[in-house]
Amino acid sequence: MSSNHPVRVLLLQDLTTSNNWGGVQTMTQTLQLALQEQGFEVTALPWQQTKFVKLLYEARHSDVLVAAHNFGPTYCGVALKTLTRKPLVSWVHGPLLDVLQMSKASWWKRRWLKHVYGYVDRFVCVSQTTESSLLGFLSGSRAPSKASSNKGNSSSTSSSKTPRTVVIPNGLTPLTGNADSFVSDVNTTSSTNLSIGYIGRLSQEKRPHLLLETLRALPDDAHLCVVGDGVLRSGLEDAGKDLMANGRLKFLGQQVSNRNLYTPYQVTLLTSLYEGCPMTALESLACGVPCVALPIPAMRELFAQEAPYLLAHDETPQALAIAVLNLMRAPKVQVQKDIARITSKHSLPQFGHSWRIAIHSSIN
Repeated sequence: MSSNHPVRVLLLQDLTTSNNWGGVQTMTQTLQLALQEQGFEVTALPWQQTKFVKLLYEARHSDVLVAAHNFGPTYCGVALKTLTRKPLVSWVHGPLLDVLQMSKASWWKRRWLKHVYGYVDRFVCVSQTTESSLLGFLSGSRAPSKASSNKGNSSSTSSSKTPRTVVIPNGLTPLTGNADSFVSDVNTTSSTNLSIGYIGRLSQEKRPHLLLETLRALPDDAHLCVVGDGVLRSGLEDAGKDLMANGRLKFLGQQVSNRNLYTPYQVTLLTSLYEGCPMTALESLACGVPCVALPIPAMRELFAQEAPYLLAHDETPQALAIAVLNLMRAPKVQVQKDIARITSKHSLPQFGHSWRIAIHSSIN
């Protein structure tokens, strides 16, 4: 590689559409921005919509291949790596063992994945939870204990040379406001009411049915707005007809990401079965809105040290409701200090710098 030009990155990504709206797409855009700010020359291409001859040309003229997640883009990256011998970095977002269990992946699919992952030079994991699950999959066992995964930019590997996994928590880009946002139309509850928001997909792994059960466990002055769409929406609307009739529940559909998704609410909720490093939680905190979550591993990793009161004591809607009420009684100044400490660990410069180290170590 010549030292006369910036490092050239081919970023293999999914095509962003209304159907795949979510954290991975948000973070792919953030990664491109962060790498450019670090001086990298980034070519981002949707791997399915780009002709393979074009992908091959760009791969040959790149210094490193980066797959935006560890499925389709990584499969494409392996093919390009085989033909060009360029190093391949795969970005792993969710805990793989949980993802495969949820999708009911067959034994053959798992075996094939292990074979494919054997071609990857470096895995970048968004959390220790994600790294632990990936290592458990690669070793053929359940995820190793948290003690075996190191923090920050350290990694777990049997190799004494270049490590194969590294943990880089997701970075935050500033969210802008939108004067024409839908928020001004829905933020009509009295200031004495408890205004709650949920932002995310309405899919099985997000367990959105727990939102309705949590709302029923809260006082009658609690109101919930659900921002997002998905296959479970119609069923949720049927199950929540009584709550919608008395004005406690609103479904707002999918919206463009901006500060106004979060700022109308006193608190947001996260009910997922599993997560890697959830952007909706981080974005909520970045907007000054605390997020109360069920105590799944990724959320314990995110909240337990700085703001344990943001975690329910178990994974029931009743416990989530209790955590919301306890939060409302907590000193607001202290809450804001705690969430500021959390978000400070996810700055864009720190995110970009960590990726810079990971990419350079993959090339050298």
